[in-house]
Amino acid sequence: MDIEHRKYQRFSVKNTFASLGSKFEIVGKVKDISIRGLALSYLSESINTASDRDFSQVYIFNSRNSFHLPKVPCKIVYDIQDSKSIKNNSVMGNRCGLHFGRPSEIQSELLELFIENYTTGLLS
Repeated sequence: MDIEHRKYQRFSVKNTFASLGSKFEIVGKVKDISIRGLALSYLSESINTASDRDFSQVYIFNSRNSFHLPKVPCKIVYDIQDSKSIKNNSVMGNRCGLHFGRPSEIQSELLELFIENYTTGLLS
C-alpha cells in the first residue's frame, strides 16, 4: 500500500477541464485537484511538452454546472508522456501536474467552493 506524502488532500473530479496559455494552447481533462494544485491529461501532436513553454496561469471549468475559474496563477511541476495513453497517428497522451501560485481571495474562495461541491471524493 502506498502512503500519501502530499501535504494537501487530492480529490477526484468529473467533467472538469483546464487550459494553459492565454490562447488555450493546451486543454485537458482534470484528473484530480487539491487546494494547492491539480493534475490533468491532454493530447499533443508535438514532442514539446507544456513544461517547455511558459504557462503561468490556468483556467478551470466544469462542463456540467457552468463553473469557471479563470487565470489562477500556477507553475508546471511535471509534464510527462502518459504510458497508459494510446499512441495513434503521432498523437501522444501527456499528464501534467500544476502547483497553484498565490490566487486572489476570490479565486481561493471559488476553489474551495469547487472542491466542496463538485468533486467526487478523496483520491484513493
